[in-house]
Amino acid sequence: MYTLEINERSSQIIDDIIRIRRDIHRHPELGFHEYRTSSIVSDFLENLGFTVYTNIAKTGVVGVLEGKSSGKTIAIRADMDALPIAEENDFEYVSQNPNVMHACGHDAHTAIALGVAKILSGFRDRISGNVKFIFQPAEEGLGGADFIINEGVLDNPSTDAIIALHVSPLLKSGQISIGTGPVMASPADFDIVIKGKGGHAAQPHKSINPISIGVNILNMFSSIIPKTITQTLSPFKSAILSITCFEAGNTYNVIPSQAFIKGTVRAFDRETHDEIYAKMQSIIASITSAEGADFSFNYDLSYPPVINNDEIAKLISNASKKIIGKDNVLEKPEPSMLAEDFSYYTLKVPGAIFNLGCSNPCDENFHNLHSSRFNLDENCISTGMQILSQCVLDFLG
Repeated sequence: MYTLEINERSSQIIDDIIRIRRDIHRHPELGFHEYRTSSIVSDFLENLGFTVYTNIAKTGVVGVLEGKSSGKTIAIRADMDALPIAEENDFEYVSQNPNVMHACGHDAHTAIALGVAKILSGFRDRISGNVKFIFQPAEEGLGGADFIINEGVLDNPSTDAIIALHVSPLLKSGQISIGTGPVMASPADFDIVIKGKGGHAAQPHKSINPISIGVNILNMFSSIIPKTITQTLSPFKSAILSITCFEAGNTYNVIPSQAFIKGTVRAFDRETHDEIYAKMQSIIASITSAEGADFSFNYDLSYPPVINNDEIAKLISNASKKIIGKDNVLEKPEPSMLAEDFSYYTLKVPGAIFNLGCSNPCDENFHNLHSSRFNLDENCISTGMQILSQCVLDFLG
């Protein structure tokens, strides 16, 4: 129902929505500083006659479309922030802000949600209930979802369900994937400082070398995941531990006094994180003690995992099949070790997020999310608008 009309309305507005996406891409803004973007969003929603709330969690915007009569409320969430990356693309709408780039597709998420608002505004007199559009700041590592939820965006009217999408260059434009249960991991970032004793490189016996200690620690870390999964927990669990930074010293003939290690752990439950943390702590303490060194270790557990509600995931799957056909809907994909603060919403109300394919079907060479060369096939914008619109209309009946 409504599928053909959704397609027609999408075709009528797609050029305008692409222009908005390119404008936002050209002027990216970091988390909690999305002032220009939020102004574009609020002006657009006000022109549609929505009830609009601004300055939520600093730069967040909420627009509410009220139907002809009372009923359920479904929310659509779109994140607005960019990344601290210097863009290396050369198209006409490349970032004009030095060292800031929309490398994760949030420009498209924002534009798609605005397109959905425009499409659904034409159904205002045919739906019962409300559609709430949540434009969230600071998804990238800052947990903006938690802040905006704490300011009441799921209330007034009370939200019955929430849906979202994330572009994925691992899928072709015109495809989506949707899973149930745990679909995205819970991340933890860690910092280790190894405190040795600096000295002359020609007299290593008078020093405590934090570099060699760090190497030994990292070698032992390689056994943590397999032992934690197979010996302590369950072979059906999964996790990763990645080292992303190892810094020490800056010249040839000096043994430094300290070494610094950074990295991330991803898992799908708190129990696994606790086991990994305990094993890391034990390894670091044992090796540094044996070498006469000291250490500090910080393990910062961040977002909870994203848990897709079965019924809302089914809603998305069925709506997607109406728009793109069942062959282009990939169900039950492998859970992703990427993280998303959409998880905070799903702790409060039934919700689900899906992956929207955004790579060009004719081009096998693509740049992944968070790449300085990332770009998307803009055909995915229409697909995203239509699927979300269909989801809303199916949910509200």
